[in-house]
Amino acid sequence: MAATAMLLFAWADIAMAQSGAEEAVDQDSSRVERSRGLQVLLTNSGFGLGAYTGRSLGTDLAIQLEASLAAVKDEREVAFFDRFGRRDVPNKANYLIEIPILLNLERQVFSSRIENNFRPFLSISAGPLLGWVYPYFDDENANGRLDDGESTFDVVSGISEGALQSGVAGSISFGARFGTPGQSGYGVRFGYRFSRFSEPIALLEEEIKAPERFYGTPIILLYFGTLGF
Repeated sequence: MAATAMLLFAWADIAMAQSGAEEAVDQDSSRVERSRGLQVLLTNSGFGLGAYTGRSLGTDLAIQLEASLAAVKDEREVAFFDRFGRRDVPNKANYLIEIPILLNLERQVFSSRIENNFRPFLSISAGPLLGWVYPYFDDENANGRLDDGESTFDVVSGISEGALQSGVAGSISFGARFGTPGQSGYGVRFGYRFSRFSEPIALLEEEIKAPERFYGTPIILLYFGTLGF
């Protein structure tokens, strides 16, 4: 992960140096555009929300700082509802909310062959990760299982019983931006995001599945705001 971060910063330094050289020759050709906006994520676990801010480095490279908030679920989780609307997820042990804070680099491709209001790109990101883990049920006898008579928490009511976890996260993706650089527009990214926590986290009861540090998911990310490039 450290090597990945070093590559990201090295790539950014090289691009900034190239941009500075271009500006010395022709200041109009290396105009820097800033970007900011909101994100909507779709993962295997559901929806998430985020925001980003960044800037263009020259004509084909953009750097962004982005943060998002989303729930993480095990692929085995299935929710059932009774006739009163009460929710039950068999074998669930904990909720997990993650907040990755990522440095993202986007490299525009085919820029000389495609109109400027449609800009496909490749993207790679890495950065620190915060997670909030809190229980699905009140484990009164501390046996790690939901027994008769023990109450469950919904997504909100158990938050105060949680604990903070740290880790690292990253993603690799491809996508496109639609709109005029420096003005409002939108974009989409398709890719894969991973999260690795410093301590194992049990989303399901341990007799069903052992706690894990690593979680990965395909992602679809839509974002709206001021675009760079």
